[in-house]
Amino acid sequence: MRTIAQVAAMLAFSACDSSPKSQPAPASPGGSRPTTPAAVASPADSGPGPVVSPNHSVRRAKPDEVSAGRAPLASECEGDACGVVTVTWLDPGYRFENTSRRDVAITIWFAAKGDCLLSEFSIAPSKSSGWGNVGFCKPYKAGYK
Repeated sequence: MRTIAQVAAMLAFSACDSSPKSQPAPASPGGSRPTTPAAVASPADSGPGPVVSPNHSVRRAKPDEVSAGRAPLASECEGDACGVVTVTWLDPGYRFENTSRRDVAITIWFAAKGDCLLSEFSIAPSKSSGWGNVGFCKPYKAGYK
Protein backbone atom coordinates (compact mmCIF):
# COMPACT_ATOMS: atom_id res chain seq x y z
CA MET A 1 0.00 0.00 0.00
CA ARG A 2 2.87 2.39 0.80
CA THR A 3 4.27 2.02 -2.72
CA ILE A 4 0.85 2.72 -4.26
CA ALA A 5 0.65 5.96 -2.27
CA GLN A 6 4.18 6.88 -3.37
CA VAL A 7 3.33 6.23 -7.02
CA ALA A 8 0.14 8.29 -6.77
CA ALA A 9 2.02 11.20 -5.16
CA MET A 10 4.80 11.05 -7.76
CA LEU A 11 2.34 11.06 -10.64
CA ALA A 12 0.32 13.90 -9.11
CA PHE A 13 3.41 16.05 -8.63
CA SER A 14 4.62 15.23 -12.16
CA ALA A 15 1.41 16.63 -13.61
CA CYS A 16 1.82 19.98 -11.82
CA ASP A 17 4.21 21.58 -14.29
CA SER A 18 2.98 25.08 -15.16
CA SER A 19 5.16 25.91 -18.15
CA PRO A 20 5.15 24.35 -21.61
CA LYS A 21 7.56 21.49 -21.93
CA SER A 22 8.44 18.64 -24.14
CA GLN A 23 6.59 15.47 -23.28
CA PRO A 24 8.69 12.58 -22.03
CA ALA A 25 9.66 10.46 -25.00
CA PRO A 26 9.29 6.69 -25.05
CA ALA A 27 11.90 4.92 -22.97
CA SER A 28 12.43 2.28 -25.62
CA PRO A 29 12.10 2.02 -29.38
CA GLY A 30 9.04 -0.16 -28.83
CA GLY A 31 6.92 2.90 -28.04
CA SER A 32 6.39 2.41 -24.32
CA ARG A 33 5.90 5.42 -22.05
CA PRO A 34 8.56 6.44 -19.51
CA THR A 35 9.31 3.91 -16.83
CA THR A 36 7.35 4.72 -13.70
CA PRO A 37 7.12 2.71 -10.51
CA ALA A 38 3.76 1.04 -11.05
CA ALA A 39 4.74 -2.17 -9.31
CA VAL A 40 3.87 -2.92 -5.73
CA ALA A 41 6.37 -4.68 -3.53
CA SER A 42 5.09 -7.65 -1.60
CA PRO A 43 4.99 -7.61 2.23
CA ALA A 44 8.04 -9.87 2.24
CA ASP A 45 9.96 -7.04 0.52
CA SER A 46 9.27 -4.48 3.26
CA GLY A 47 12.20 -5.65 5.38
CA PRO A 48 15.84 -4.57 5.13
CA GLY A 49 16.40 -6.52 1.90
CA PRO A 50 16.11 -5.06 -1.58
CA VAL A 51 12.73 -4.13 -2.96
CA VAL A 52 11.82 -6.34 -5.87
CA SER A 53 9.31 -4.98 -8.34
CA PRO A 54 8.32 -6.94 -11.43
CA ASN A 55 9.85 -4.40 -13.82
CA HIS A 56 12.83 -3.49 -11.57
CA SER A 57 11.73 0.15 -11.35
CA VAL A 58 11.85 0.25 -7.53
CA ARG A 59 14.85 -0.48 -5.34
CA ARG A 60 15.83 0.11 -1.72
CA ALA A 61 17.88 3.31 -1.25
CA LYS A 62 21.30 3.25 0.36
CA PRO A 63 21.60 5.94 3.07
CA ASP A 64 24.57 7.71 1.45
CA GLU A 65 23.05 7.90 -2.04
CA VAL A 66 19.93 9.95 -1.25
CA SER A 67 19.94 13.71 -1.70
CA ALA A 68 16.97 15.96 -0.93
CA GLY A 69 16.18 19.66 -0.93
CA ARG A 70 18.64 20.71 -3.62
CA ALA A 71 19.50 20.29 -7.27
CA PRO A 72 22.02 17.58 -8.18
CA LEU A 73 25.65 18.66 -8.29
CA ALA A 74 27.59 18.34 -11.55
CA SER A 75 29.58 15.51 -9.93
CA GLU A 76 26.33 13.57 -9.36
CA CYS A 77 25.69 13.19 -13.09
CA GLU A 78 27.02 10.43 -15.33
CA GLY A 79 26.95 10.43 -19.11
CA ASP A 80 28.02 12.40 -22.15
CA ALA A 81 25.28 15.06 -21.87
CA CYS A 82 25.82 16.18 -18.26
CA GLY A 83 27.31 19.49 -19.41
CA VAL A 84 24.21 20.48 -21.40
CA VAL A 85 21.56 19.66 -18.77
CA THR A 86 20.74 22.32 -16.20
CA VAL A 87 18.86 21.11 -13.13
CA THR A 88 17.06 23.66 -10.96
CA TRP A 89 15.62 22.97 -7.49
CA LEU A 90 11.99 24.17 -7.39
CA ASP A 91 11.35 23.59 -3.64
CA PRO A 92 10.00 20.93 -4.00
CA GLY A 93 10.77 19.44 -7.34
CA TYR A 94 13.23 19.71 -10.17
CA ARG A 95 13.34 21.33 -13.60
CA PHE A 96 15.64 19.66 -16.11
CA GLU A 97 16.59 21.91 -19.04
CA ASN A 98 18.34 20.76 -22.20
CA THR A 99 20.60 23.60 -23.39
CA SER A 100 21.94 21.68 -26.39
CA ARG A 101 20.78 21.25 -29.99
CA ARG A 102 20.29 17.49 -29.59
CA ASP A 103 17.72 15.38 -27.73
CA VAL A 104 18.86 14.30 -24.28
CA ALA A 105 17.70 11.21 -22.36
CA ILE A 106 17.56 11.44 -18.55
CA THR A 107 17.56 8.44 -16.22
CA ILE A 108 17.02 9.31 -12.57
CA TRP A 109 15.93 7.42 -9.48
CA PHE A 110 13.66 9.66 -7.39
CA ALA A 111 13.78 9.07 -3.63
CA ALA A 112 10.59 8.21 -1.75
CA LYS A 113 10.54 6.96 1.86
CA GLY A 114 13.69 4.87 1.66
CA ASP A 115 13.15 3.60 -1.88
CA CYS A 116 14.47 4.74 -5.25
CA LEU A 117 11.85 4.96 -8.04
CA LEU A 118 13.10 4.86 -11.63
CA SER A 119 12.09 7.55 -14.10
CA GLU A 120 13.35 7.83 -17.67
CA PHE A 121 12.41 10.67 -20.01
CA SER A 122 13.73 12.69 -22.94
CA ILE A 123 14.06 16.42 -23.36
CA ALA A 124 14.05 18.06 -26.79
CA PRO A 125 16.65 20.73 -27.64
CA SER A 126 16.12 24.01 -25.75
CA LYS A 127 13.19 22.52 -23.79
CA SER A 128 12.66 21.61 -20.14
CA SER A 129 10.78 19.08 -18.06
CA GLY A 130 9.67 19.47 -14.46
CA TRP A 131 9.12 16.86 -11.76
CA GLY A 132 7.64 17.36 -8.28
CA ASN A 133 9.82 15.00 -6.29
CA VAL A 134 11.71 16.07 -3.17
CA GLY A 135 14.80 13.91 -3.51
CA PHE A 136 16.81 11.65 -5.79
CA CYS A 137 19.20 8.71 -5.52
CA LYS A 138 22.66 9.61 -6.79
CA PRO A 139 23.89 9.57 -9.49
CA TYR A 140 21.51 10.46 -12.33
CA LYS A 141 22.37 9.93 -15.99
CA ALA A 142 22.16 12.32 -18.94
CA GLY A 143 23.01 11.09 -22.43
CA TYR A 144 22.48 12.15 -26.01
CA LYS A 145 19.87 10.19 -27.93
